[in-house]
Amino acid sequence: MDYANNPKSFQNEYKSKKSAGFSFYQKIFFLYFLNLVDWFCTQALLASGKFYEANPIMQPVLGNFLTALLIKGILPLVLIIICSVVYKIMGVEEGFFTNLLLYIGIGAYALVNLWHIFNFVLLFFSF
Repeated sequence: MDYANNPKSFQNEYKSKKSAGFSFYQKIFFLYFLNLVDWFCTQALLASGKFYEANPIMQPVLGNFLTALLIKGILPLVLIIICSVVYKIMGVEEGFFTNLLLYIGIGAYALVNLWHIFNFVLLFFSF
């Protein structure tokens, strides 16, 4: 294809190749979903009485439902909305650093949620 005579075709082809993966919005909301799953699983395991919160920063937070809702539910959602609005207003392309941070966060929460699944299996086999 002759990109010198038609630079728009190059831009369209580049965008179509780049959009083959997940979008910024899909990744950030998946990260939020994993955060919520972590919170619900942690609460369920703590309610069993056989587990404790390993994160010393979250120990006092998880004792009060409204504080936990604010820290684990509402605050991250507000930050996601702000980031999404800024991302949309700026109209910038996804950068390497942004993707790296999102994938690190998704990977970390995925590991935490796998740990929760392992703990649920331990819990069910202990009865």
